[in-house]
Amino acid sequence: MTRSLGKATTGLAVALMLTSITATAHGFMGLSPWQPGIPGRLIQLRGTVVCTGCTLAEARRLQHDKYSNHLYQVTSQQGQLVLDIHAVSNPRWFDYVTLPQISLRGEEGLLQPLSAPETQAKDVELTGLLSAPRILDVSAVVIQAPTPPTLDVSEVHTRQ
Repeated sequence: MTRSLGKATTGLAVALMLTSITATAHGFMGLSPWQPGIPGRLIQLRGTVVCTGCTLAEARRLQHDKYSNHLYQVTSQQGQLVLDIHAVSNPRWFDYVTLPQISLRGEEGLLQPLSAPETQAKDVELTGLLSAPRILDVSAVVIQAPTPPTLDVSEVHTRQ
């Protein structure tokens, strides 16, 4: 009886020790600064500029986004615009940017072209660090030239 009580006590002690180690490990998992998608991670956004100098409400009124899923009000010291976001390098970004508004911080020369009227309807790519839930510290901006319409070869007539 004493022998089985000793084994039970030892088994219970080992089980408690393993449980506390597991609970401690799980308790610290969410604190890692390298966890994907948390503020401080490099994020790349791709989208189309819907309008410059306009508000999100105005863009929605124009029915650019029937379901209100992809339009984001983007503000910076240089102005504001509405961006229709097509792709994000880390999908968890949407967990942290819960409102359709983001602020951009960066050098004036880097952000100035974004709020220019010529940017409307162009595809843009923003790269930066998400320093707070709705603040992107921009390190690179790429504005794509509009793609020319493609030629439908089924409509091409050849001379004979």
